[in-house]
Amino acid sequence: MSKNWKTVFNPFERYSEKSLAVAGIITLLLSIILFWWAGQTNDGIYHVSPKADLSLVGAITEAVVYTLLVCALLSGLGKAINPKTRIIDILNATMIHRIPLTLGILILQLPFIKAAMDKILQAVKSNHLESLSGTTIWISTVVSLLMLVFFVCAIVLLLNGFRTAVHVRKAIHYVLFAATLIIAEVIYRGLLYPNLLHFLK
Repeated sequence: MSKNWKTVFNPFERYSEKSLAVAGIITLLLSIILFWWAGQTNDGIYHVSPKADLSLVGAITEAVVYTLLVCALLSGLGKAINPKTRIIDILNATMIHRIPLTLGILILQLPFIKAAMDKILQAVKSNHLESLSGTTIWISTVVSLLMLVFFVCAIVLLLNGFRTAVHVRKAIHYVLFAATLIIAEVIYRGLLYPNLLHFLK
């Protein structure tokens, strides 16, 4: 991998913790504003749904809760593997890894993509998928693949941040990393998000 690509996918080995913290906080703030402006809610850590009435307080609360949840679980795992693991390094990785996901939400707001997604949503609701044009299906397919790429990039960023912070070397540590993300998703989507909806009514 070239030096430039290595920097993109693993900035944690090159930049200082202060630079990473600033980039992470900016990413978090942009993500909050973007989700609020676009009326999109994080009903899962890695799942987004339309929510036109999402308030700014709701967007802030969601972002803070899922960031702290992922940071807490990965910090616990990191400390168990390497007691010298620093929470600030895990927190930076948790915030930085949202950059590709935030870009994905921004792309979804492009007018022609948003129009195609709205047509698909209406077709699903009315159970008339045959009414979709070939152009709409092609746009949907390309966008889905693009979102998958952004998701993979986000996970690679988080994994590299975790690996750098914890000095992961064994295969079992990567398995535990994946299991921790799944647990975080289950906790957030099954327990925390429903309570957030109730609390923010």
